[in-house]
Amino acid sequence: MAEWPIYRTPEQLAQAASDWRRPWHDNYLVMFSSYWGGFVTDPALWGVPPDDHMVHRGDAVFEAFKSVGGRVYCLAAHLERLKKSAQGLELALPPEFAEAQAIIRQAYQLGGVEDLLIRLNVSRGPGSFTVNPYDSPASQLYLTTSVLKRPAPAAYENGVSAFSSPFPAQTRYATIKSCNYLQQVLAKKAALDAGADYAICFDQNDFLTEGPTENAVVVTKNGELLAPSYERILKGVTLGRVLDHAQALVQAGILKFAGQRDLTKEEVKSQAQEIFLTGTTFDILAITSWDGSPVGDGRVGPIARELSQRLENEIHSDNPFTTDLRAV
Repeated sequence: MAEWPIYRTPEQLAQAASDWRRPWHDNYLVMFSSYWGGFVTDPALWGVPPDDHMVHRGDAVFEAFKSVGGRVYCLAAHLERLKKSAQGLELALPPEFAEAQAIIRQAYQLGGVEDLLIRLNVSRGPGSFTVNPYDSPASQLYLTTSVLKRPAPAAYENGVSAFSSPFPAQTRYATIKSCNYLQQVLAKKAALDAGADYAICFDQNDFLTEGPTENAVVVTKNGELLAPSYERILKGVTLGRVLDHAQALVQAGILKFAGQRDLTKEEVKSQAQEIFLTGTTFDILAITSWDGSPVGDGRVGPIARELSQRLENEIHSDNPFTTDLRAV
C-alpha cells in the first residue's frame, strides 16, 4: 500500500509546493483570496477550501474579463453584472468587493504581463458540506490572473465550426452568471466529440439561446442582425458592445435592423447569411460551418469582419470602455 506524505503545517506545504507544479501552471500568474487576506504568486499554492460552497455546490458567481496592453475592457460592466448575479442568488458581496479595482490593479502589477484574463469569483464561502447557505458565515472573493490566450489566427480568418447541442439550454438561471456550469460542460463535450469547435444551444421550445460560454448572433439574408432576447440568455458584455456598434451599420445603411428577437432553429438555418459568436476572450468568431453544412457561402462574412475591427479599435484605445491598469 502506498504511503502518502502528511502535511501538518503551512511550512511543510510550502516546502513541497515545488513538486506540485504542472505544465498548465505556466500560464497562471497571481491569485487573491479574501479567505487568506492577500495574494499568492505561486500557482502551485493556489487553493479554495473544499468546504467552500462554490466548490461542492456551485454556489457562487463569477466574471471573466481581459486586459489588453494593460487596459481592462468593459470593467465597470463586468463588475455591475457580478453584483446583479450575486443579487440573483441572494449572495452578499464580501467587503473586499469594494476594493475590486485596487485588487485587480495590484494583481496586474504582480503578474508583470499586459495581456491578461482576469477571473473574479464571489462565493457563499466555507462553513459546511450541506446545501444550507446559512452554514457559511461569510462570503469570499477569489481573483486569479492568467496569460490571455486567444484563438489561432486561422480561426479569425477562416471561421469556426459549430454543433447543435443535444442538451437543452438552462434558461431558469440563464441570466445569472453562476459557477454551476455542468450543462455547459456537457454541451461543449458533445460539440468536441462531434468534431466541432463550439456548441450552439436551444431551449426546450427550440429557440436559439447561446453557446456554453459565448453569445450567438445571426445576420439574416434580408440584412437584420439578431441576438436572442435577454430573457433567454446571459446578458453578454461583449454582445452589448456588438449591438451598440451594429447600430452604426444600420445608420450607414449596411444593415436594415440590429437588435434582439427570438429565433427557432429552423429560422436560423433558413434565414442566416452569417452567424457569429461573441465572448470576452475572442471578441467575435464567425461560424462558417454548422452541423456539417456551410453558413452562407462558408466564409467569414463582411458584418462579422466589420464589427470585429470596430471592437479591436475600441479595445486598444483610450476611451470610456477601457480602464488603464498602468495609471497610478
